[in-house]
Formats: sequence, C-alpha cells, structure tokens
Amino acid sequence: MSSVRSKQHAISHFFQTKKARSEAPVTTHTTATNGPIVKNASISKFSFNRDNDKSVGIRDSVKKTDRTGSVKRKSPIKSEPVVKKKRTTFTPLEKQIIEFKQSHKDKLLLFQVGYKYKAFGSDAAKVSQILNIMYIQGGDDGSKEEFSYCSFPDNRLHINLKRILEHGHKVGVIKQVESAIVKSIEKSSKSDLMKREVTGVYTKGTYMDDEIVASGSNFGLSESTNTNYIVCINEMSHNEYALVAVQPLTGEIIYDQFKDILTREQLETRLTYLNPIEIIVINYTDDISTDTKKVLNIINNDIAITHKPSKQDSDIVESLYECFELLEQGKHQELSDFYTVTFSNSIQNCFYELIVYLSEFKLTSIFTIPTNISTFSDSHRYMVLPANTIETLQIFKNTDEVTGNHGTLIWLLDHTRTKFGSRMLRQWISRPLVEPHKIRERSHSIEDLRGEFSHVIDALKNQLDKLGKTVDLEHLLMKVHYSCSSGINKITRRELYQMLNCFHDVLNIVNQFDRSIEDINKKFKSKLLLTIINDLQAMSKESTVEDLLKLINTSYLMNESKDINEQKKQFFNPNYSPWNGIEEELNEIKQVEELLGQELIRIQKLLKRPQLQYITKNNEPYLIEVRNGKQVDELPASFLRVNGTTTVSRFRTEETQRLLKLLEYHQELHLNKCDEAFNDFLSMIDKEYVFFRRIVNHLSTFDCLLSLTAASLLNSNYCQPELVDEQVIEVKKGRNPIIENLPHITNFVANDINISYNKDRALIITGPNMGGKSSYVNQVALLVIMAQIGCYIPCDFARIGVFDSIFIRMGAHDNILRGNSTFKTEMLECSTILNELTSRSLVILDEIGRGTGTIDGIALAYSILNYLVECKQKPLVLFITHFPSLHVLEDKHPEVKNYHMGFKEVHKDIEGEFPEIIFLYNLVQGVVNNSYGLNVAKLAGLPTDLISNAYKISEQLKNRVEVESMEKFATQFIRILQQLQDESSKQNILEQLEHLFTYL
Repeated sequence: MSSVRSKQHAISHFFQTKKARSEAPVTTHTTATNGPIVKNASISKFSFNRDNDKSVGIRDSVKKTDRTGSVKRKSPIKSEPVVKKKRTTFTPLEKQIIEFKQSHKDKLLLFQVGYKYKAFGSDAAKVSQILNIMYIQGGDDGSKEEFSYCSFPDNRLHINLKRILEHGHKVGVIKQVESAIVKSIEKSSKSDLMKREVTGVYTKGTYMDDEIVASGSNFGLSESTNTNYIVCINEMSHNEYALVAVQPLTGEIIYDQFKDILTREQLETRLTYLNPIEIIVINYTDDISTDTKKVLNIINNDIAITHKPSKQDSDIVESLYECFELLEQGKHQELSDFYTVTFSNSIQNCFYELIVYLSEFKLTSIFTIPTNISTFSDSHRYMVLPANTIETLQIFKNTDEVTGNHGTLIWLLDHTRTKFGSRMLRQWISRPLVEPHKIRERSHSIEDLRGEFSHVIDALKNQLDKLGKTVDLEHLLMKVHYSCSSGINKITRRELYQMLNCFHDVLNIVNQFDRSIEDINKKFKSKLLLTIINDLQAMSKESTVEDLLKLINTSYLMNESKDINEQKKQFFNPNYSPWNGIEEELNEIKQVEELLGQELIRIQKLLKRPQLQYITKNNEPYLIEVRNGKQVDELPASFLRVNGTTTVSRFRTEETQRLLKLLEYHQELHLNKCDEAFNDFLSMIDKEYVFFRRIVNHLSTFDCLLSLTAASLLNSNYCQPELVDEQVIEVKKGRNPIIENLPHITNFVANDINISYNKDRALIITGPNMGGKSSYVNQVALLVIMAQIGCYIPCDFARIGVFDSIFIRMGAHDNILRGNSTFKTEMLECSTILNELTSRSLVILDEIGRGTGTIDGIALAYSILNYLVECKQKPLVLFITHFPSLHVLEDKHPEVKNYHMGFKEVHKDIEGEFPEIIFLYNLVQGVVNNSYGLNVAKLAGLPTDLISNAYKISEQLKNRVEVESMEKFATQFIRILQQLQDESSKQNILEQLEHLFTYL
C-alpha cells in the first residue's frame, strides 16, 4: 500500500503548478486559449486539447517579473549595453507564417491560431492602429520584429474584418483546416503543426458578411449594404469604350459599348450610375489614359484602380473557353458559346479580366447565370439620364452632404419596404421608360393599387413589411450560389432557413387567395400587376419550396442554440434526412457512449460507490470526483488526475481517457458529415436558382409599384399624366414635386406649362434673380421623369409626350480635376448637348455665356439658342437668360416665346433709392430688361451705401453695355468654336453670328 501511495503522490506532485524560477524550466506553447501546456508525452496522453497547436512559439505576454512575481523596474545605475545576437532559428509556426507572407505579398494576412486571429509584422502595425488594440514586439529579445503581432478573439472576425476593409486593404484570412483530434487519431502527419490555408480573400467591394458563418455570430440577416459595382473598362482606339460591371451582392452584370469623343461625358455618366468601388482598366498602352484618369478621380478619389494590358482578339475566345472549363465543368461549352457569340471582342476582354480578378475572391460563379446580364443603354427601352442631369436635378444626392438624400427625387419616391425593391426602384428612376405601353402598365398599376381593396394584395403588402430591410432575399440567393461554386460556406443555417421560409410564406399567401385573384383578373387594368400575381399563383402550385423545407428541423430552429456546433447537428430533420453519413456517425457516437457507461459501472464496483456518476468541470467531461485524503491515496495508478480543488480531485481512468478521445473523434466526424450534407443541401437549392429569382423579381417589382403608389398619394391633387405621341408638355397648375414637399414650404405657387413641337417649342425665360426661374425649369424636367417612370405627378392635368433624353446645362462651376475653367466647362457641356440631342430631346440651358465677357456672352447665347431653334432635330428648349436682347428671336421664329417670372416693383419716394422687389413666382408672358441683382445684394447684407452707389452706376451703364463693338468678340469666339467637333454645328453657328453682327 505504501508503494501505491508513493506512486500516487509522485503523480500528484507532477501535476502541481511550478512557481519558483529556480525549478526546472518548462517549455510553453500558445494554445487555443493562449495558456501554457507542458510539453511532455505523458501529460499529452492524459489531457487532450482538440485545438492545441504545439507549433506556436510567440508569447502573449511581454511583462517581465522577478521571482516574487512583481514587475521589474529599471535600475538607476547605468550598465554596459548587452549586445544580443539575432536568432536565426524559427519555430514551425514561424516558418509557416514566413511562407504565407512571401506567397501573398499583396495582402494583409490574418492567421487563425487557436481561438484567436493574429496579424504579424507590418500587418500587425496596421491592424493594431485600425482596431486600436495592443501591438506586441516579437521575440524574447526583440530580435524577431517580423513576428511582432496583435490579436483578437475569433468571434470578432466579422466585425474587425469589415473595419480593416473600410481602410482599403486587401485581406487574406488563413484558417486551421484540420482538427487536432482527427489529426491525432488518424495520424495523418508526424508534425504537430496545424495545417492552414487561405480560406478567403476580401476587399471592400467583394466582402459580403462571409465570416459571420465562421464565427457563429448572428448579427441579423443580410446586413451587407455594399451595392457598389466592380467595373472593367476597355479603352479601345478611336475614342471607343467597352464596359462590363458586376455587382457581387446581387449577381447583376451590366455591359455597354459606346463612343466618347470629346468630353468623356458618356464614361462619366455610366460611372455615376454604377458608383464603382474597384475598377480594372485595360488598353494597349503601358498606362491608363489621362482623360480616363481624370474621370475616375471625379467619380471617387478612393477607387481601387488596376491596369491590365489588352489581349489580342485571337486569344480572347480561347482564354474565355479555358476560364469556363475551370469554372463550370458541365456547361463550359454552352457558356463559352454564349459569351463568345453574343458579345464583341472588346466586351469579351472585359469579361475575361473580371473572371480572372474575381477568381481570387471565389466569386467567378457570378458569370454562370446569363439571365442576370443586361445592357446599360437601350434606346428602345429606356432613357439614360446624363451625369450632369442627375447632378443638377439632384436625383439621388443632395449638394448639401449634411442632409444626405433629403430633398432628392429618390427621397420623394422611395417608399419601398425591402432592400431588393429599393435597388430596383433606383434603376427605374435613373432610367425612365421610353415605351409608352410599358409606362402605361406601371401607371395603371398605381391606379389599381390605389383603388379597391384586395385580400391578396393586402396580404402581399404585409409579407413585404415582414421582410423589411433586414431579410434581403436577392443577396441570400447569391450567397447560396457562391457557396456551391466556391466550396466555402457563405451563408448561415439560420439565414438559409429564413430565406426558404420567406419564399414559402409568399407562395402560400397567393395559394390561399384563388378567389381574390379571380376577382382582380376581372377588375385590374395593369398587365404588369396581373403578370406578377398570376405567375406567383402558378409557382405556388409547385412543391419546390415545401420539399426543401421538409429536410430542415424547423422545431429546433425556433429555439436555436447559439452554439454553432449544435446548429450543425440539429439543422436537418432526422425523419427526412437523405444523408446516411450523419446517421452512421451518430451510431458510432452512441456505441462509444455505451462503452463509457460500461466503464462507469466498472469504476463503481472498483470504488464500491454504486451511486457514482461522471461529472463535467471546467469544460472537462467524464470526470470521477474523489475527496482528497485517504480515498485519493487508495486509488490505483490507472487513475489519472485531471484537475481538482483543495477538497476534491478529479480523475479519469486510462480506458475513460481512450474512449473520450474516440468519442471526440467521432463527434468531429459527425460535424464534418453535417457540413457535407449542408453543402449538398445548398446545391439542391442552387439548382432552383431561376425559380427563386423569378419570385424575387416579382416581389421587387411589386414593391416598386407600391412605392410609386405611395408617392402618388402624397397629396390628393396628384394626377395620372396622359401620354401622347407628339412632343408636348401641357400641364395645368403644375408644382415642383421636391420643393412642395419640403417641411418649410407652406404655400407653393403652381404654374402652367405649355410647350409643344410646333408651337412655343422654345421658351426664353427672363426675370429677377431668385424669382424662381431655375425652380420652374427643374420642375418641368422632374415632371417628365416622374411621368416616364410611371408615377403620378403633382398637377391638375397633364398631357406629356415621351422623351428619349433630357439635357441640362445649369450653374457656374469649374472642373479643376480636368484642368477646365468655369467657362470652358460651360462650353464643353453645350458641345455635348449639341452633338447628342435628338428630335425627342428636352434641352434646358441656364445662363449661357455667363462665364465670359458680356458681349461674348450675348453672342454665344444668341447663336446657341438660334441653332437649337433652327436645327433639323428641333428639340423642346427652355432657355434661361439675363440677356434681354435675346428677345428678338421671338420676332424671327414663331415657335420662340418670351416669358418671365412674375414680380412687383415697390418704388420709394427717396431719390436715388432703387425699388424693392416682391416675387410672385408665377410664369408670365413677356420679357424683363432688369435682373434686379441689387435686391439680392441687399438680402445678402451688403452695406447700404455700397448698394446705392452700385444703383447709380447701373443706371448709367444700362444703355451702353449691349452696344459695344463686336470686333474683338469675333476672334475670341472662333477660337472657342475650335473646341467643338461637329462641323455642321460650327458652320451653322458662324452663320448666326453673321446675322447677329448685322443686327448689332
């Protein structure tokens, strides 16, 4: 017995913590919990940690202590510096880190080490600064600067990764891809080093909440708001461009090919729409062209730009074929034929570069869905608003950055309930329809939705409210698609269940209202709305969604555990599961648990304690607890101490330890089988992608129609515009839709609009400053856009033709990034309008000629307006000017009419005092010779004496300014005309100048 006691005492003494520095040194290594593990074969046998990585040789503590445990302080006595030799040996983990950093020099790397993620070297310096976490010097003696590090818990990966990406970094996430328990049992490698791989590469434009899945966190469904595009631009010769843009979030692909001769306005327009976050530019030169660089800087200074050389046309087809052969083994021939036959070589080149670029992010499967591809510009289907028009009318963005989109057209019209609906509405607003029957379909939908009550319509509204801005079905569907193709799970189990459940609820709703659907088929006028309802009803008769939901254990998901392993185990319905591997591993686990039960019976008999049970303490299961003292001393040597307190000790027998290790092994295999089954399940869903995408498209369209209906009901006096084939804008008591809805506007003055092709085709609008001229012309443009979106407009009556373009030149601003002055910018914008207008264009010009001298300005304004009136296209024109002499065009051309904004002069009895102005804000026929700028100066608070003196000078100069010699102007104006490309336009303007010289 004394021999047994002495052995037990030796074992107990071995497990005691060594405190004194004088005792034998212990080699320590960082583990999953960053705690020390004694490197000893016998101990490893007794206590197994599944996340143990014995390769770690980097300490988490930098404080140095003396033998008493207190922190050392520097001695006041100076000593000779100790020269420390730089160590040249590396631990296995350090060697692994070096290999990864050499292979991925373009990335900031985050390494999974146990339960933490670490950045090393220069990456650590950046991450610690971004995340504001501790930066720890590498090496005991500071000799391993490249292994300085910072770390954070693995459950913070998603949050911290997003913060790092916001700073423009390209990040690689390196994870442990093997389990310690599987590695130990199967003895797959003699090395203790964990196998690691780059499991994900991300940039700001390609990250879609992927790492929520890995961390097991639930931050809400589809949080991602990244709707920016990744764009590839092909700079071809002869001022031609090809462009392909992809939006990873939704799977949308947009292509276009266009000419951009002088101003690069076409390129700027497309980039304004797409708002790219990353751009690839390809051409045959060594760098991006200067003009393109200027446009990119105007759009966004923070855009990540990559330059690539163009491929020869003969190589593109073969390269695409190779890409699709790797991308889609089964359909590569079909996809290759589609891309090479449908698109030009320049567009194909863009596709190729995007496939190569996105392959690193495992997002190339976006190109396997041809139904998601659309063209940017299609003149037969919709109008593309130029970038300048979008900016001037403040369609999406207010010039006041503080207010965001408040006071914009999107602010007025966006009452969508879902994210995918909001994205579609943005497309509707930016590209108004030009097909009258399509416009009428939307307009009739509003008429139907604001009319009689319908059960199915009301139920679908409630379902969209339930989805809200949280569940983004379009995004979730793409995450399923990416997960299948990349082999990396990008969607959580709960997200997947919520997505399928939402699809089920939508189809179940329409399936329950057959009678209500019969009624709306008889009453509704809108074919668009009826198509949505009837197609959803037909889809509800299919069992696709129900068959998938049967495989899920829905009762568990209602009370889901936060433990990610429990989520994996309980996700599938065991009664319907087609995956036999899961059941096999469950049987293995059950057998091992039975053996553990038999071992417990043996221990009960051995210790003569029939009530003894296994306990779990400090996350250590299957422990036998024995009171310290005689009971411990009498235990056999096969009882191995695991932990304890001052009163009790806890043990496992060697057989229990062996069975526990076997149990953990099968539990790990069970989790692997659950993951494999989940991946198979994702593939089953992805095969029905087209089915689910149809549902999303119908819901998006329905959401947009509801939004336009809500906007049309803002006021009771919105009306449905009548669409006609002729170019006319006839509106009774029209109002500016933005201004009248601003909270500080209480009494907006309505105005009529009467513009037509053969009568009053060009309106010259004069009047006092701040009298409402710009507001009026903006109102005309906004009403046209709203009408062609399909929305009702604020007026009593409207009769409007369909326009294919709206051009606006308004405001004075330079363009320093392009090296253009205010006046040159004005002339370039006019040049673009003159070259691109059509017979169905609406042209709005505000104060042409303001950027140069008065005489030159008058001549330019006269010539440009006269050209617009006489050119063969004959667009509708609104021309604001402070040059009253232009009124003579009314005598020359019957379709030109002079108007001004109404006002009243209030004269004072004081001599030399200028009259005050009362603005009436109504449009009145006639011309005004005074702009009353002195009143604006007074409102701005300029000194009274200064304004009085200006009034006197103004009176003296009033009759002299417009009769100055035109000789100097001729030379200057011809030099300006040289910037215009269109020869016919130049010649016409020269003829008008001759007429002007004669008149003056």
